[in-house]
Formats: sequence, structure tokens, C-alpha cells
Amino acid sequence: MNKADSSIITQILQEHGYEIVGDPNYADIFIVNTCSVRAHAEARALGYISTMKPWRNKDGRILAVVGCMAKRLENRLFEEFHFVDLILGPDSYRTIDEYVKEIVDKKNRIIETALHEETYCGIHPKPNGVASFVPIMRGCNNFCSYCVVPFVRGHAASRNFQDIVKEIEDLVDSGVKDITLLGQNVNEYSYQGTDFADLLKICTQIPGLFRLRFLTSHPKDLSDKIIETIHIHRNICEWFHLPLQSGCNRILELMNRRYTKESYLRLIEKIRQVIPEASITTDVIVGFPTETEEEFLETISVLDKVKFDDAYMYCYSPREGTKAFQYESAPEAVIKKRLQTLIDFQNKIVLDKTKAMIGKKFEVLFETRARNKGSRGKTRGNKDVVVEKDIELGSVHEVIIKKIIGKTPVGELPKP
Repeated sequence: MNKADSSIITQILQEHGYEIVGDPNYADIFIVNTCSVRAHAEARALGYISTMKPWRNKDGRILAVVGCMAKRLENRLFEEFHFVDLILGPDSYRTIDEYVKEIVDKKNRIIETALHEETYCGIHPKPNGVASFVPIMRGCNNFCSYCVVPFVRGHAASRNFQDIVKEIEDLVDSGVKDITLLGQNVNEYSYQGTDFADLLKICTQIPGLFRLRFLTSHPKDLSDKIIETIHIHRNICEWFHLPLQSGCNRILELMNRRYTKESYLRLIEKIRQVIPEASITTDVIVGFPTETEEEFLETISVLDKVKFDDAYMYCYSPREGTKAFQYESAPEAVIKKRLQTLIDFQNKIVLDKTKAMIGKKFEVLFETRARNKGSRGKTRGNKDVVVEKDIELGSVHEVIIKKIIGKTPVGELPKP
């Protein structure tokens, strides 16, 4: 979502005559887009902003801090970072050019972080490659007890589906072949009677759309209708990112996730019954307050049963203002030990599943260059594949996997 927001800001400024420069030394405006989802992300952003002071001290330059951390820490940023000129929350980008003009003309410092269900309809960023993100909604209504998103991005607001279609059409016309629909919980998309499954079906009818994906699904809202829609339409990729977070029902309840381990496993079973080739990835939080060793092992047990294709695994990060912030955290050493245990366990699953790809053929859309004049692309299941030769970006080829380097499958094109 931050990448998508950076594209929105870029598009707005370019429409008002600004140009991107490759070197900060030639820039008049430097914008730091920030995240608050974990404390580490904020610490990195604050450290980076501190290093910008010498850049900002040259006459005529403007330093802006935008995004979720700008919303959450607006007062701290204003008071401690006197060299920051502009502080904007996630809903305040539409008039960023006007704020810049005011700073230039009046030498003011500006803070604008009000949330008002902005969806940036009508702003269609230009593509930068063969894959693009398209936000379909912003904010979230779920208030998971550990999550700061509803506080910094506001309530869920769905974007006009006609504007979504127009943006995708423009991207496809520009050569984009892989579109990812974005939302904190895309399953809750709802606009004038159109739900998420309806939106998926509408998007599949766009001429030239090769691949369609989406992030992120909440397990409590992934319906049979959505699964069946993916099954029916060839241009929707068979990839589900379903955050588990914990395999323990007591912890899931404390997290306010509103599903159980059992209902989650039934959902996985349903997906695999309807779409046997589906790739399923997940998120897991380790060391949530009061989590016992036995409860942590329940999470390991779920990973063992599901055999996720990949997982993003994190230590619990206390976020001020959330309900979980008041809970007592486990010792850091215990949390880090559990995280390493989880990473080692899941990495073995990923390696085993990747090795199972050897000798098989996969449809790969090539997106970027790899080392040593190689090319990197993605399967329909969102798995990176490398071919050790120069292949035209944006092209699609059947690739036979020949070996594994690290966790990356390396293949070659079938001989003619």
C-alpha cells in the first residue's frame, strides 16, 4: 500500500509540473513515505529523517514526511524535527502541490493529517514495469487488538468500481500484465451493491488483462463466492494470502481476529478442494502478550498441517493506542527464540515445496533482471523463478525448473 501511495503522490505532483530526479542533490522536494505497522518501521523512518537535516539546510529545499507515521507521530515530528516542512497523513495527498506552494511563498510549516475516507478516485498513476498495484479500498474496520491501521488510516472506504476498472484499463493499455488489487481486507470491499467477488468478475472482463491478484484477505470474510469466482476465471491467479497470526484460539480471541484455528483450517481445506493447485501464503505474529510455549507450539502445528507456500513471520510489536498495548509482553529473548524456531520450521517447508518444483513446468511472467544477465519472473502462485539468460521483460514463457539456489527455483525454457 505504501508503494501504491508513493505512486499516487508522484502522479499528483507530475500532473502539476514536477519531475522526478534520480539524485537527491538535484531535488527541490524530498518526500519520506512512512509506515507504522511495526515499531521497527517507525524507528528506521525516524533515523532516516534525521539524516536528511544537512540536505534540508540548503536554501530553497522542502522536506516532507507523509503516511501512517506522519499521522501517528505528527506532534513529535513537528516539535523534534524542526527541519521538516510538511507533515501529511494518508488522506491528505490530493492537494500536496498547494501545500508546497504555500511553503515556498509563505515559509510556513504545515501539518495536515485529518482522515476523511479519501480513496483517490480519478488519480491513476503511470506504470513502472509489467506489474502494478491498484488500491480498491483504504482503511480498516476490524480493530485487531495489535493493529494500528484503523487509527492511522481510518475506517474502511471502498473505491468506485468504475474508477478501478478505468485505472486497470489504462495500465493494461500501457503494457502492464499483472495487477494486484490492494486493501487492508479486500474481502470487505463494497460499493453500491458490488461486493469483492463481483469486482473480481468485472475486472476479469477487461480486454488484455493477463493476471489479477489481490492483497490481503481476512480469513473471516473469504467467502465461497470469492473462491468460486477465482476458480472460474483463468485470469485470476490461484494465490491466497491468508494471515493466520496465531494457531491458538485463546490468542486469536485476544487478537480480536474473529475466527478459530478450526475454522481457518476448514477454509484452507475448502480452497484446496475447489482449487487444488492453489498457492497459500500467510502472516504469523510470535510472542503476542501472554502466549505460552504450548500455545506457540499450536501455531507450529498449524504450519505443519497447512504447509504454507511462504510465510511472513514477525515478533509482536507493541503499538501505542491499540488494545494489546496494555497487555504485558513476554521477555524479548523468549520471543526471539520462538521466532527463530518458527522461521527454521517454515523455511524447511518452503524448501521442500520448492524442491518439489524440480522437473515441473510453470507459466512465468518475466518482470525484472536477475544477476549475471539472468531474468526473474513470477508464477501464477506468486513464486519467484529465475532463468539464467536474458529474456524480454513482460514476456510469458513456460519454464521447466531444473535446480534450486537458496530458496529460489532456477529453470530454463523448453527446447524448441
